[in-house]
Amino acid sequence: MLLATVSVMAVGGPGCGESNPLDALTITQGVYGVTTYVDDVCSGECDSGPRQMTFLLRALPGESDVGSVTSNEEGFYEFALEPGDYRICTTFERCTDFTVGTGEAVRLDYEFSVGPGWSRPR
Repeated sequence: MLLATVSVMAVGGPGCGESNPLDALTITQGVYGVTTYVDDVCSGECDSGPRQMTFLLRALPGESDVGSVTSNEEGFYEFALEPGDYRICTTFERCTDFTVGTGEAVRLDYEFSVGPGWSRPR
């Protein structure tokens, strides 16, 4: 049985300041992260910031739909999941696979730019 708890909470003010998503984390098992954009044209001091995005979650191997989650204005998202293998995708199908272990919250950040896309910060 898959859990379908979706939550978004503030993690700090918008702009360049670093915020810690662990301060907003309310789940103990599932996936969470921060979504940002990078302005590759801007030459100013602050070339990045939070970005609100929607992600689709699918259980593997059959890619059955689990649900979706939208990050808040500060870019934070979280989604409670049962242990297992999953795929998370942007609405434009940029995806990454991950595994949730018992009692594990997996961090997956997404940078909206020409750059890396998904990352797994430590």
